[in-house]
Amino acid sequence: MRARQHRTRPPRPDRRVFAELTAPARGLLRGALAVQALASVTALLPYVGLWLIGRAAFGAAPPTTAVAGVILTAAASVLSLLLRLGAYWLSHRADLRVQRSVRNRVATRLSRIPLGWFGAGAGGRALESLQSDVEELHAAVAHGRMEVISAIVAPALALAWLLAVDWRLALIVVLPSIAVYFQQRWALSGAGERQRGVLVALTSLLTALGELIRELPTLRVARRGDGASTVFAASDAFRAAQSAAYERENRRSVAGGVIVDAVTTTALVIGFGALLVSSGTLAAIDLLPFALVAVTVANPLQEIATAQAGMRGARLAAERLRSLLETPVLPEPEQGAAPRGGEVTLDGVAFGYRADEPALRGIDLELRPGTITAVVGPSGAGKSTLAALIARFYDVDEGAVRIGGVDVRDMTGAELYRRVGFLLQRTRLVRTSIRDNIRLARPEAAEHEVIAAAKAARIHKRISALPKGYDSVAGVDLRPSGGEAQRIAIARLLLADPAVLLLDEPTANVDPDTEAQVQSALAELAAGRTVLIVAHRLPTITEADRIAVLDGGRITQLGTHEELLATAGVYRRMWQAYQTKEPVS
Repeated sequence: MRARQHRTRPPRPDRRVFAELTAPARGLLRGALAVQALASVTALLPYVGLWLIGRAAFGAAPPTTAVAGVILTAAASVLSLLLRLGAYWLSHRADLRVQRSVRNRVATRLSRIPLGWFGAGAGGRALESLQSDVEELHAAVAHGRMEVISAIVAPALALAWLLAVDWRLALIVVLPSIAVYFQQRWALSGAGERQRGVLVALTSLLTALGELIRELPTLRVARRGDGASTVFAASDAFRAAQSAAYERENRRSVAGGVIVDAVTTTALVIGFGALLVSSGTLAAIDLLPFALVAVTVANPLQEIATAQAGMRGARLAAERLRSLLETPVLPEPEQGAAPRGGEVTLDGVAFGYRADEPALRGIDLELRPGTITAVVGPSGAGKSTLAALIARFYDVDEGAVRIGGVDVRDMTGAELYRRVGFLLQRTRLVRTSIRDNIRLARPEAAEHEVIAAAKAARIHKRISALPKGYDSVAGVDLRPSGGEAQRIAIARLLLADPAVLLLDEPTANVDPDTEAQVQSALAELAAGRTVLIVAHRLPTITEADRIAVLDGGRITQLGTHEELLATAGVYRRMWQAYQTKEPVS
């Protein structure tokens, strides 16, 4: 006999996480809910006024009752509108406070997370979380609870009124609604997880599209269409996720919508009410409250189920945001030690991205001020990782990295990045003026200092030729080439004046003419500083004071270009391979 399979339901989101994220606006939220409850009460009073007018019209009350009914209807309508506006003003103020708090906390967290964390797509996921998950919080904070209060207070009072008039008709109004409430909860069960699946599938689709766009020239030249198949597969997955998320809810919700439809509910109540009136067990005037507020009692139960699904989605979003806010940070002392000089020492350094797979082991290396040290090695040897450890993109697993005799873990981030500057293969400029791009690390720098740095970086003439000069906005007034972006970054480093420079093959993606200009600017930048170059093209580092050869995560050779060529080993094989244009494994 086949064993019965039990479906494992996803864990319920923790309400405490949502409460913690929305705590800065707790007072505003309580005020908004109180005002909304009062608005819901006053929203029922116009119906009472109409009932009083009807009683007077049918002779069941004196004519003065009609006047009171008109006054009550008009005053309560205006007051209810003002209270609803006030409630939503408070709830949106609360929402803005929550968004500001969450975004500030995330920004603060991201400023302390190891920079290496951003290299594996984590930055994109953090941006997605800030956009989609904060929007989920908005729906719950600004609207969700308000809708629940609105759907509870007025219908509860209306039901009490109807029960007092005639309990039989009241049951006819409320019983179908209770059934629909549970039906809607069933229809929306798991909606939050399925919507998260839609977001994940959409992210995969956008990633596949981005990769296809980047690879399209290569694929077209090679007459290959493989890249499109990945996009098609991602598109199919996205469509399937959408179907799973929405089609089931739509199918399950249709029946409930028909049962509590305004026309259906009103017809049902009036039909049964007419039978009671004809039998003499209900006065005709007492049918009026049911005609007026039956829909008020019926519809909100469905709205509560929908609002609860939205609140569940918001709690799931809060948990994802909380996970981001709990991403491990680099520990930092409150008052860090100040380095003495620009000497860099790696002492017994070991590091691995995974515990069972070390990328670097037993690294001992000294970088002296006024010298250039190049790091070379086969692909995957750990060259960029070594530079990243000096900049503290990660913390070492063993040993220590010291600058000026001080362990980088004992320095504040601000102090470390005053001492260390780095230039990567591809420089990205901030979407602001060229002037502000150059003085990014020193916002207080004077105009003449910015210009002097640009001249030293061989980029001043290009900037001056622009219609707006240094006021030109990167990406708008100037779309810099790779070489221009590198020289602007070099000007930024010259202005920041760090004692230690980490260069990751800064001329790898520029043409030969531009390379000469960048190399000239780099020579200006490197003078008198401690320089480490991660080299992929050997001819660019033949003049380095020392060359460290990495192989298998260890330094296997150390010396000048001539010394290493004279010794059998990895470097000589790499040089010979370069001369014959053959890759080294």
